[in-house]
Amino acid sequence: MSASTPVAPNVVAILGSPRAPSYTRSLAEALIRALTERGARVETLDLRATPLPPMTPELRAKRGEHPDPATARLFRLAEGADAYLLASPVYHNSYSGVLKNALDYLTLRDLRYRPVALASHGGRSTQAVDHLRVSVRGLLGVAIPAQVCTAEADFTEAVGADGLYAVTDGDIQARIVRQAEELLLFAKHLGALRAEKAARR
Repeated sequence: MSASTPVAPNVVAILGSPRAPSYTRSLAEALIRALTERGARVETLDLRATPLPPMTPELRAKRGEHPDPATARLFRLAEGADAYLLASPVYHNSYSGVLKNALDYLTLRDLRYRPVALASHGGRSTQAVDHLRVSVRGLLGVAIPAQVCTAEADFTEAVGADGLYAVTDGDIQARIVRQAEELLLFAKHLGALRAEKAARR
């Protein structure tokens, strides 16, 4: 690979909906498609398909030898992450407990100087993403300005053959594109910042 060839950023998408079918998962998949179409490599951790055990500090400390395969995979993905996508339904004016549990496993080293895209479903409420911004800041990540929050009316009434609802609202479709492009822009510049800091050590 030549020095001028751009390196595709690694995006870790963590889907925090325990439902199926799921509007949150459908939104996240639309975002993932937009990211991959723009050159990103996306690895997905679906917390319904691969639930994580409750976090304990003792198990979190065993990153490289965690006995749960899904949790060990989360750590492997975090090691190579250039950016994150977090998607959650709105639960009790906040984000889901399964997503909170996943974030509790992560540490400052996993999100420091890494951009995070936030998405949620539930009446277009921003409550979940508002709380996620606080959590991301606590992990020294950078929650990007663009966010996507959907309601049922933004999707088809029935799921398709892929088990997903299709996004039909034009405004939401435009937001998805804007968020994908913004995440990749932040990933490029924050990646350069991390490389510069590493070179100074």
